[in-house]
Amino acid sequence: MRYEDHDYQAYMLRVWRTTYKGQWQWHASLESPHTGERQSFTSLEQCFTFLRERCGSRAVSTPEAGKELKYEKSGAE
Repeated sequence: MRYEDHDYQAYMLRVWRTTYKGQWQWHASLESPHTGERQSFTSLEQCFTFLRERCGSRAVSTPEAGKELKYEKSGAE
């Protein structure tokens, strides 16, 4: 298996928050278990953008129905 393929991605995700000027801010890092490379982000949105770019814009579909899978946000935040 070639880990550089974009068909499979694995990362260890770490998230934590800090305060800056009285405001809570979330930070994140992703570490590849295959290469040990770590990416750090100053916001969750930066982390999500990185993942979107790494995974490309290919739609994921169900094999039997051919419909795009949809992920819903849970009610608990």
